[in-house]
Amino acid sequence: MLVGITALLVTTLLAGCSNIKFDKDGIRFGSSSKVEEKAAKKSSSKSSSSSTAKTVKKAAVKPSKIKDKKKSKTSSEPKKTKKKKKVVKKVNSKKKKVATLWTSKKDQQLSNFVASWSQNLQQQYQKYDGQNSLKAINGLSYPDVFTQRSFTLNNRNIELRWSPKGKNIAQYNVVAIYNDNFKDKNWHLTYLFCLHNKKPIVLLEQGHNTNPIIVTVAKDSVLKNGFAKIANSR
Repeated sequence: MLVGITALLVTTLLAGCSNIKFDKDGIRFGSSSKVEEKAAKKSSSKSSSSSTAKTVKKAAVKPSKIKDKKKSKTSSEPKKTKKKKKVVKKVNSKKKKVATLWTSKKDQQLSNFVASWSQNLQQQYQKYDGQNSLKAINGLSYPDVFTQRSFTLNNRNIELRWSPKGKNIAQYNVVAIYNDNFKDKNWHLTYLFCLHNKKPIVLLEQGHNTNPIIVTVAKDSVLKNGFAKIANSR
């Protein structure tokens, strides 16, 4: 009796549920199969999207790798540098000679000129020879006095130095010295032939043994012009 009732209930349940299917694995309900199908679709869509994303990533990665390879190749290759041609300027071995302002030739010309000029004045001048000091009657000794005493010209202190080649070593560079001692009159005339700013000038000392020693510009035009002509000659 009970067996019959249970069989009846099972048949009614099976009849009411159209989605229930019987197979070799057992009973499958329709609603569960739909859920499974949906899940399968989702998983397949996810796998397809992930696979496409991977392919896109691979596609995006490949060109960058190629670029990196190209860069590495270019960086590894040594750069060709253009060799600059060295321009060598020819330097003249010969240095420019600085012109000597006062030469031995000019010194001899001045000596001859002073001898001729002094003869007309009935005077006799002694020249400083570059070795033996030239002594004036007042006790001054040339050219030593240039470093021992101070000198004034027109009430202004000046500097004189012995410079036989006319080098600019002082305000007044003395290239020649001539002195005449007038013993009977107890006085003297000492002419200092100088270059001042490379220009010829004749100074005269005829005073006493003082400090400072007073000098003046020579007034004799013949003597001044003669020295200027010799000094400016070549």
